[in-house]
Amino acid sequence: MAKRTKYLIDKGFQLRTAFSIIGVVAAVSLIILSTIAASVVYNNEKINNIYQIEDNIFQGMQTANVNGQPDEDYRSTVAMLTKIHDNNLNNINKLAEYNRYLLIALILCVIFQGFILFIMIIRITHRISGPIYVMSNYIKEIINGDMPDPRPLRDKDELKKFYNLFVDLVDSIKEKHK
Repeated sequence: MAKRTKYLIDKGFQLRTAFSIIGVVAAVSLIILSTIAASVVYNNEKINNIYQIEDNIFQGMQTANVNGQPDEDYRSTVAMLTKIHDNNLNNINKLAEYNRYLLIALILCVIFQGFILFIMIIRITHRISGPIYVMSNYIKEIINGDMPDPRPLRDKDELKKFYNLFVDLVDSIKEKHK
């Protein structure tokens, strides 16, 4: 028997089920993602404010000289603070950039999750729609006056008990019409 690979047997049922579940997951993901995005934007705004404040303080400190003529200790302190300041600004920029990358990665994960979820749901509903499709065709044959010769379902198909009951019904009808 040839392997059947048509996955969208009952398009209405399968797509409605898939998009219903994906819709719920997407809504929850959107809420979570929005919360994280708001947090990232808020944190980046605070980081930018800190950046500006530190830069203003440092610029003011470089231009101000309380004692008049800068001595060697003052210059070495300014040099050390300049190095620390540059390092802090670099770290702040890296943190803000990391937050942006994190947000992009989260969005891509949600999209990938939706795609994987769609594939899984179509495969699962295929295991339900397949037997229903087969039984519907057998019922059409009976309505047209023909007696179907039911075949076994695939190993991973669902509704096997119901299908077996249907096969028993077909066999019973065949026996009565002999």
